[in-house]
Amino acid sequence: MTTATMKWTDPTTRVDGTALAPAEIASIDIFDSAASNPAVPIGNVPGGTGTFTTGALSVGDHTFSFVVNDTTGHKSASAAASPVTVPATLANPSPVSAITVTLNP
Repeated sequence: MTTATMKWTDPTTRVDGTALAPAEIASIDIFDSAASNPAVPIGNVPGGTGTFTTGALSVGDHTFSFVVNDTTGHKSASAAASPVTVPATLANPSPVSAITVTLNP
């Protein structure tokens, strides 16, 4: 099972340059481009947490993005992390062999 742990620094300013206090950050939404619905967060952590570990990731490319939610309902633009690729580590198992079937009267 492959997971990914992300770490980040919460913002300290708003887009207009005014200060953003840590207490004003309600939460961070985390999205995965490879999720079954990439528009739905795969996680949500409280502001100040600064870290998140995914559940099991599927084989393939994943790009994680983050949206900051403040305590007044405003959202930041999406910030994306570098993409990662989960390789296929094991081939599928071979099928069973030497199968016998006996009829029971």
